[in-house]
Amino acid sequence: MQAIISSLDQVAEALRPEYVERSDGKFVLKLEGDHPNAADAVGAANTKITELTGRLDEFRATNVRILKAIGAENVDGALAKIETLAKIDPTKYADLVAKADALANKGVKNTDDFAAIVAREVGKVSTAFNARLDASEKKASDASTALANEKLRGTLTAAGIKASVAESAIGDFVTRATETFKVVDGKVVAINPETGVPLFSEKVAGQPLSPEEYAGGLQKKAPHLFKSSEGADFDGSGANTNPTGKVVTEAEMGDNIDDIANGKVTVPVPWE
Repeated sequence: MQAIISSLDQVAEALRPEYVERSDGKFVLKLEGDHPNAADAVGAANTKITELTGRLDEFRATNVRILKAIGAENVDGALAKIETLAKIDPTKYADLVAKADALANKGVKNTDDFAAIVAREVGKVSTAFNARLDASEKKASDASTALANEKLRGTLTAAGIKASVAESAIGDFVTRATETFKVVDGKVVAINPETGVPLFSEKVAGQPLSPEEYAGGLQKKAPHLFKSSEGADFDGSGANTNPTGKVVTEAEMGDNIDDIANGKVTVPVPWE
């Protein structure tokens, strides 16, 4: 008897009840229990299915590990990652890794570390540079101050000599004069030590007070600084206005009015 037939006409009428029609229109022989060959086939199929299921699970697990390893969530993401990685030159990548490792050994692990190191090194250079700059500026300032002081002392000394200050009193004269005279913008100028206001000549309107005129005024306040034979009547011009050296008393002033006016004699002024 055939196990499967296309039509019941293929078997005797008495055997037709032993067949049952399938969904595909064919007829199969009704059996009690499993056919020996069918049971073996089913067993083999189940074994194969189990094997394939295991391999499928292993494949899925492997895929999951691969996706995690490359940082992708699905196959499309993995393909995009692979496409990106394919553009990377292995040699250049290895070189970059080596450079990154070298920087890491120096403490540079990210951009903030690099910025900090640059700032630190720049700070060292800047500190050293500023120290040198400050030292240079101090030297320049000291040199400028020293030069100004020398110019001031030289100018005042020359004025004192011109005004017949005694050689032994030149130092005293210069010390007194430096309280009034300063070097401003490279020029020796007279400044009121109390108010800081420039001092002007009493002889020539609008002209600054000169060291020579200052010396002439000082002659009246400190005559002991000057040579007795020459400095009695210094007027700030460098000329001796009393060439005779004659000095009259206050009582003699009336008899010497013309000579006093012409500068031929000197009248002491003890009240000054």
